[in-house]
Parts: sequence; structure tokens; C-alpha cells
Amino acid sequence: MKNLAKFKVAVRTREYLVQAIFQLLFNNEDKDNILQQFEDEHATKKVDFENFNKVLTNIDKTKESLASILQDDLGLKNSEVELVDRAILYYGIYEIDNKELPKEVVIDECIRLSRKFSSPDSYKFINVYLDKFIKMKKDK
Repeated sequence: MKNLAKFKVAVRTREYLVQAIFQLLFNNEDKDNILQQFEDEHATKKVDFENFNKVLTNIDKTKESLASILQDDLGLKNSEVELVDRAILYYGIYEIDNKELPKEVVIDECIRLSRKFSSPDSYKFINVYLDKFIKMKKDK
């Protein structure tokens, strides 16, 4: 695994984001309540809450289109995807579409997140479908 020490804040922010997206999908909880909860619980930690807020807000606004990408474009039914993997894919697709990070960084980070939060082999699943999404975007 790469040395991520100099990216601690970004790494922690992404980890919290995946947890917040999971919570958003699992509980269908209000985004503002989730934001407040994470700010309260992690106030003493170094987290980029500005980016956290922006990404979670945008994912909340586009969760229907993200679900459509998974189902219609990538051929994944909700029942076939673990909720934590769906949260990671939502994050990855958002970042790839947003183009703030290089695609390779997004894929590496999503693989790392899946190894941390999901089943042992889910990183392969995440890699395949993010790669498929990137190829699909090139063809459009």
C-alpha cells in the first residue's frame, strides 16, 4: 500500500464521506443531519469539512442519477450490490464525473476504501465497475 501519511486529511475525509453516503442510503436520513453529526463527532480531528459538505450535498442531489448509472449503464441491480459497495461506487462515479481528481487516484482510493470497509474481494468488483464506467464515458 502506498504511503498516504502526507494525505491524512484527504484520506480521513474520504473515509468519513463513504460512511456518510452509506448512512444516507441506508437510513435515507436528511443530509444536513448527517453533516451535523459528522461535524459534532469528529470536530477534534483534521477533516476537510468544506469538501465533505460539498461532495455529500452533490451526491444527495444526484443519488437518483447515480442509481440510474449503476442500473442502466453498468447493469447492476440494487439487490446485487452491497450497500457499502454502492456507497463507494457513488463516491467514485461522482469523483470521476467531477474531474477534480485523476481517474487513477479515484480508482486507487475506492479500492482502498473497499478493502477497509467491505468484504475481502469487493475491491475487485469496485475496480471492474469503475473501469467500466470510465470506458463508457469515453465512448459517449
